[in-house]
Amino acid sequence: MWTFFKKFMYSPTSVGSVVPSSRYLVSTMVSWVDWQHVNRVAELGAGTGVITHSINEFRHPGSHFYCFERDQCMRADLEQRFQNVEFHQDAFSLRDIVTPGNGLDCVISGLPFANFRPAEREQLLNDVYACLNPGGIFLAFQYSRVLQPYLVAVYGKFESRLVWANFPPAFVFLCQKEAVPPKSATPR
Repeated sequence: MWTFFKKFMYSPTSVGSVVPSSRYLVSTMVSWVDWQHVNRVAELGAGTGVITHSINEFRHPGSHFYCFERDQCMRADLEQRFQNVEFHQDAFSLRDIVTPGNGLDCVISGLPFANFRPAEREQLLNDVYACLNPGGIFLAFQYSRVLQPYLVAVYGKFESRLVWANFPPAFVFLCQKEAVPPKSATPR
């Protein structure tokens, strides 16, 4: 927790919170995933690895787990702790890492999207949508509803839940890409 706090103090716009996610927030996020049907999963903004740990416990053997963490020290710690996970530095390289025809069944994000410049936020959200398989889900926790209008407009299914037992309280957004994309479904 001390490492997380120091990183927040150094760069609050890239870390987004003073403490790691609570077990209640983590539980809410991973409980929405049908792990038996997830063959390829990505986590964006792994931080200290509290969500990474749960994803790694719930995913089935043989599934592929991509994990993105920009902070070099945090990523090095995660690489030592989770040796069966493929780590990458920048979530903005998601589209380069996930090859066409091998899309993702699930993307889980702890990135502080509200802190991104609008063009960056839109680019990364479009990349997530493009990398998801039909029927794939995108889960993100946020401290505001800034993403909600985009998510409602783009995804076939949208749900939201407020987790009070987290500091600060966080919204969890569950989005599911249409199983068969309509002809006019192109993310903005």
